[in-house]
Amino acid sequence: MIEIKNLYKSYGQNRVYENFNLSIEEGKVTCILGESGSGKTTLLNCIARLTDFNGEIPALKCSYVFQSPRLVPNLTVFKNLSLVLNDGAKITEILKKVRLTEKADEYPCNLSGGQAQRVGLARAFLVKSDIILLDEPFASLDLKLKTEMEKLFFEIRQADNRTALFVTHDVDEAITVADRVIVLKNGSVVFDCLKGENDEALRKALINALING
Repeated sequence: MIEIKNLYKSYGQNRVYENFNLSIEEGKVTCILGESGSGKTTLLNCIARLTDFNGEIPALKCSYVFQSPRLVPNLTVFKNLSLVLNDGAKITEILKKVRLTEKADEYPCNLSGGQAQRVGLARAFLVKSDIILLDEPFASLDLKLKTEMEKLFFEIRQADNRTALFVTHDVDEAITVADRVIVLKNGSVVFDCLKGENDEALRKALINALING
């Protein structure tokens, strides 16, 4: 288990978390749902130590998939991936997994949005990390591409078995990718459930939690 204990985080007078506790099961995908301002991204940034905080979070090696791919524009796809791991064989292998072998020598400006985000996903899995943090990584994609990316993420992570914390505002996406779904509201957990066999019942429960807390 990855244990977050007594997390306190504020931005000026805006308190995001106070005495927040969460256990994240290793080797599983935990999905965080919540409205804007509920603390989803802040939680990821605290875990990755991209922002200061008070409380206890274990020191973890994190890989991060952001809402935008954040690729270096003057480097090819292959060179972008080389920045995190200088191993040509493994880069070739991950490019094959994300179906971008033919784009290895292309620059980011020549990639579609879905292709660029696939590079971002490849980069995250290429890093030997304790946990992958994903901050609404497919939110900017159209429905078809989003569905394809969810499937791709599921395939790669299933083979990799990496612990993942996946932030989204999309109930259906949470149900698709997660082993466990948590709803945050005002820095507190208002719903926490393992995924079962009845997706429709879970969907209704999540919608209710998002609306009513």
